[in-house]
Amino acid sequence: MREMQRTDRGRDPPGVRQVSVFVENGVGVLATLVGVFEDTDVHTLALTVVQGYDCAIVRFVFNDTDMATRLLREADYRFSICELVAVEMPSGGDGLAKIGKALLSAEVDIHYCYGLITSPQRKAAIVIHVDNPSLASTVLEETRFNLIGESDLR
Repeated sequence: MREMQRTDRGRDPPGVRQVSVFVENGVGVLATLVGVFEDTDVHTLALTVVQGYDCAIVRFVFNDTDMATRLLREADYRFSICELVAVEMPSGGDGLAKIGKALLSAEVDIHYCYGLITSPQRKAAIVIHVDNPSLASTVLEETRFNLIGESDLR
């Protein structure tokens, strides 16, 4: 079970966990990896691949991170877990710029981001890897962005 962090202000910042899986760079490796979740209740909601010469890092956001990591462990994959900030895109074509400006105002460094599949009832969303997830969550909430937590993804 996931232990929620608390901020100094006493709030639980919503967030999601990213699972980064380390694999060889080769034909069929990604198909084999995602096959681990076939016929399970684990669904991939976000995916990005960082390719190297002979290895790759596959970054996932799942609807059930705890179950996904159990399955990966059983399949003998090496992986790490980190916190991301998940945020709905505001209306209008400049949503990413608005999010970036809000984080810049607090000097939060964005390392990378990618799209998140949520549900038909939600707006488009992104997950963001930042240097300070707690501060990023606070700043985005205070500037009226809608944050998404893991409980929203089930």
